[in-house]
Amino acid sequence: MSEQVKLLLSFSIRAGHENAYRRFVLEELLPQAQGLGLAPTDAWHTAYGDYPSQLIGFVADDLATMRAVRDNPQWQTLVKQLEDHTQKLTQRVAYFSGGFQW
Repeated sequence: MSEQVKLLLSFSIRAGHENAYRRFVLEELLPQAQGLGLAPTDAWHTAYGDYPSQLIGFVADDLATMRAVRDNPQWQTLVKQLEDHTQKLTQRVAYFSGGFQW
């Protein structure tokens, strides 16, 4: 049986892009990610400290699915659009363990 994997996106929202960022995430990123086979699991906001202000998690059924999603031109376009509204964007894949993962 394959293990589920989690994609963690961490970043900070660019000043002045807050509304455009929220609109993009709700109207574009989340629905298209689901269409590609990623299930949104969590969204976190860091209120204090020198860390990225946002962390969004998605789960895929297995590593092969995650690789296919990340190689998909549609996903790559979404990431580029997300970068328009954010700074210091990182993507990390980890085996899904439930709960908060960094």
